[in-house]
Amino acid sequence: TVAFSEAASALGANIKTGHDVKELSQQQDGSWQVISNQGEFKAKTLALAVGAWSKPVGDMLGIDIPITPIRGQMWATEPVPPSIFHLIGSMESAFDWSSQPPSHGHPREITHHGDTRITRHLYGGQSRNGEIIFGGDRQSVGYDYSQNAEGIEVNRGQASEVIPLVAKLPISRTWSGMMPFSMDGKPIIGKVPGFKNLFILTGLASSGFGRGPMAGKLLADYIHTSYPAPVLAESDPARCITFK
Repeated sequence: TVAFSEAASALGANIKTGHDVKELSQQQDGSWQVISNQGEFKAKTLALAVGAWSKPVGDMLGIDIPITPIRGQMWATEPVPPSIFHLIGSMESAFDWSSQPPSHGHPREITHHGDTRITRHLYGGQSRNGEIIFGGDRQSVGYDYSQNAEGIEVNRGQASEVIPLVAKLPISRTWSGMMPFSMDGKPIIGKVPGFKNLFILTGLASSGFGRGPMAGKLLADYIHTSYPAPVLAESDPARCITFK
């Protein structure tokens, strides 16, 4: 995140942090006004790229953006000499997700339905500073950032099955974050129906770092040219965003 923001700033982006958006309103000329706890902003075109907070932002506009915040959590060991030279993943979750029927009321490819675990999910590797970092749980708990110790241990146990070395290393730190999951598993990228000069980019689920840069470019190109790239057809917001 820091690297992305620094690169954007170097190209002229003006990034403001700590702004709690209170109100969004469209003016008669089609421009937008954004009111935060620290000031007021105006723009000809507004792009909503608020990730797991898409639904409450949609509420400000009277629309339903069907994004569920999913908590992911990670853990890391103390730095150790180079031991893992590739990103590691497990096919267990992919197999389970492919064999399960669609679940009404739950996004796809999560590890829990409510408090019930339906699969284990694993990914991770070793960072440049020597930490071994893994994670995988994806759970719908609202905006609760607290870490689930049991989930961390389940994930650590799975990592130990793949890399026995991990079982001998104590966990030095844990953290969690929110990911934006759509109900059909597809991103939501494009023009918001029913509004002028309003666009959205959300629903990248757990792969925001991987897909985010190109998704941002595709949306920027759409805004500047008024023509969406063909690859955005299945991401059309009109398929799922509705007025309340």
